[in-house]
Amino acid sequence: MQNVVVLGSTGSIGKSSIEVIKKNKDKFNIVCLVAKSNEELILDQSKRHKNSKIYLENPKRIKSSKKLIEKNELLELISSKDVDVVIAAISGSDGLELIHHSIKNGKKILIANKEPLVMAGAFLMNEARKSGAQIIPIDSEHCSIHQSIEGKTKDSISKITLTCSGGPFHKLSKSKFKTITSNNALQHPIWKMGKKITIDSATLMNKALEIIEAKHLFDLDQKKIEAIIHPEGLIHSLVEFNDGTVLASMALPDMKISVSYGLGFPKSIKNGVAKINFQELKNLSFKKIDRKKFPSIDFAYFALKYGKGMPIILNAANEVAVDLFLKNKISFLSIYDLISSTLNYADRSNMNLTSVSLSSIIKFNQEARDIALNYSSKFIK
Repeated sequence: MQNVVVLGSTGSIGKSSIEVIKKNKDKFNIVCLVAKSNEELILDQSKRHKNSKIYLENPKRIKSSKKLIEKNELLELISSKDVDVVIAAISGSDGLELIHHSIKNGKKILIANKEPLVMAGAFLMNEARKSGAQIIPIDSEHCSIHQSIEGKTKDSISKITLTCSGGPFHKLSKSKFKTITSNNALQHPIWKMGKKITIDSATLMNKALEIIEAKHLFDLDQKKIEAIIHPEGLIHSLVEFNDGTVLASMALPDMKISVSYGLGFPKSIKNGVAKINFQELKNLSFKKIDRKKFPSIDFAYFALKYGKGMPIILNAANEVAVDLFLKNKISFLSIYDLISSTLNYADRSNMNLTSVSLSSIIKFNQEARDIALNYSSKFIK
């Protein structure tokens, strides 16, 4: 029996994780549920997992619950021998500290949120090497790559391709981007996700962040990483090898598949997800990303080439921009403008991350957020 901590248990990936664990209750036991503020749902989850503790970042009503633990108790629990697996599904950069703590303590970490690896990929992977922690990506694209390259050497890979559905606007003329509302952008054609990642999917910033994440996870040159639109959402990645063969990883778009892969690895476990019916498949299509419509991809390659903390700045600017867009304070196109302005400022001012530690990365991230917030006044409606 493996004991599991679910970071972000009330989000879409957290809920999928709990469903997979329920189908494999002879193998996994949830010892702690972690969320930001959704008290009603986390209490309901804890009733079904009676032995689990609860950690809420912003508790309001349940401050006296016997199950509720403090931050230091959560950290002690993750450090202890009572925890084998940590599922990291906290949205955005907020999960960085807990992921770092889990890695330092040599746990098996299933990472769903890409932002911590964008911000601190090299640092976190180095910490994992030192502690012996096992990092398994469970976002669909990187999880499928992990499966495809298992048992292969890095120098045998000539290219990896991340796929994306293209979001709701890949067919829309750029001239109409100025009319896009937050409600429009939240209508993803394939996946049901949280608001932040859904907006990232609409701008294709999710693919930009995934390019950076892939570089760190698989230790590849950025020239060997690309992204492509695949509207059907059935092929999650393509891995091309030196001999010309390509492995395409296919599955229905359901996060329970990636979660079950990570939990069971290297074995395969039950997840309750339907299988693809190939006799009913009518089309598998691919489309090049129009970088004039979606400059986010160029942002990623710029940040990787520049280095010196630029991916942190990119992620911080995007988080600020998405938050403002969801609050209807800036337009859809202003998301790109705000990110570009922040990156250009950092470039002109030679803004660099001079030392690498958890505290320095968090501090640098806050500085980048402050710069983005300062520039945002130019784009407020």
